Amino acid sequence: MKPIAISPGDPAGIGPEVCLKALSKNKKNLNNFILIGDIEHFRSLNNSLKLDLNFDVEKKTANTVKVFQIPLSERVKLGMPSLKNAKYTLDVLLEASLGALEKRYSAMITGPINKSIINEYGFEFSGHTEFLADISNTKNVVMLLANKALKVALATTHLPLKDVAAKITSQRLEKYLKILNNELKSKWKIKNPKICVLGLNPHAGENGFLGTEETEIISPLIEKLIKEGLNLSGPKSADTAFVPNNLKKFDAYLAMFHDQGLPVLKTLGFGNSINITLGLPFTRISVDHGTAYEIADKFCANEASAMESLKTALDITRST
Repeated sequence: MKPIAISPGDPAGIGPEVCLKALSKNKKNLNNFILIGDIEHFRSLNNSLKLDLNFDVEKKTANTVKVFQIPLSERVKLGMPSLKNAKYTLDVLLEASLGALEKRYSAMITGPINKSIINEYGFEFSGHTEFLADISNTKNVVMLLANKALKVALATTHLPLKDVAAKITSQRLEKYLKILNNELKSKWKIKNPKICVLGLNPHAGENGFLGTEETEIISPLIEKLIKEGLNLSGPKSADTAFVPNNLKKFDAYLAMFHDQGLPVLKTLGFGNSINITLGLPFTRISVDHGTAYEIADKFCANEASAMESLKTALDITRST
């Protein structure tokens, strides 16, 4: 198996910390990962965290983390993002993503990045998802958040609520549902995924009384795709879609907007969730948290999401 690339994110944030903590708890699988970045920074963090990891840029030996060396532009001050290290952060991400695209890596795991620092540096960066779609020339990608309790894909992501309805089109939903269905089959080996499609409006529009997107767009599309063989249910009202009995029925949900599905997912598994970009020609998994500069020099970050990212990447790459 080709190694799984780890791009830890902003070196001044908690991304490198949680990646090292997760790797230290995966000693038997170290040969399956390659850490991208500055080896001396990783060694310094390893000492501060009192971990027992060893690092090497050469061919990996037992119990050693292989590093693809990219030097920092300046020494890191934890909790203090640096404009001078913005290029370093981009170079690390570029190596991981191009390596995954060129099949040198079997998958990539990403840590949190500070978008404002990247943009201030002069590189237009709206997020990992958009960057990876551009670099791989992928027109349609889907953001999926997952934990042990459920999987929630998003029809729209970081949009003001007033702009969401205009994005709920038959074409968009059809593309996203087909991507979600195909990826559940290929990555999780679910033969006939059962997907719950949420409505946009309260009570799923209440037959047009509270909105017409359900009757005019979502319901007709569901009927069309069911005839094509997809196992769909909906549109369901979001206020009851996630009750325990429904959670048992469905393999995944498609939410119409960010805060419709993610509050439930994070309530059921905050800190243990991961972000997976569906539709790319390679597997990309991310932690579900930000840089957390305020605790970066306290060495107390929770590595649960990084642990889940490593585990999921291994499971997916071994099954494909």
